[in-house]
Amino acid sequence: MKKLFAVLFAGALLASCGGSSYTTDKEEALEMKKSQTEDMKSYYESALEIETNFYASQKEILADFGGKESTLMNKAKTKDEKALGALADLRNLELGKRRDMDALSRKYEDSHRALSQSIRDINQLNDSKDLKEWSKAIEAEEKIQSDLADKHYKAVDKLRKD
Repeated sequence: MKKLFAVLFAGALLASCGGSSYTTDKEEALEMKKSQTEDMKSYYESALEIETNFYASQKEILADFGGKESTLMNKAKTKDEKALGALADLRNLELGKRRDMDALSRKYEDSHRALSQSIRDINQLNDSKDLKEWSKAIEAEEKIQSDLADKHYKAVDKLRKD
C-alpha cells in the first residue's frame, strides 16, 4: 500500500509540476488521468480568471468609444492621440492575454502529452478484452474533462457578450 501511495504521489507531483510521466501500467495511467482531471479544474479556473480580467480591461479601454473596437479604429484613423493610445493599450492587453494563456497551457502540456502517449501505448500493448473496464474508466474521465471544457467556454462566451 505504501509503495502504491508513493507511486501515485510521485505521478501526481510530476503531473502538477508540468513534468512528463510516461507509464504502460493501466492503473497508474488511470490515476494519472484522474489527476489530470483535477489539474484541468485548476487550469480552467485560472484561464477564466485571465479571460475575466481581459474582458474587464477591454471594456474599460473601449468605454470612451461606445464599447466598440470599430469606433476606436475609426477614431484612431484620424490620428486622435487618445484613440491611438487606447488602441496601443488594447493591443498590449491582447498580447498579454495570449502570453498568459500560453504560459498556463505550457504548465500542463508535458504531463498531458505523456499521458496521451501512455494511453495510446496501453491500448496497443493489451488485448481489448483486458481493457474493457479500464477504457470505460478512461472515457468517464474524458467525459468529465469535456464537461469542464464546455462549462469554461460557456463562461467565456458569457464574458464576451456582457
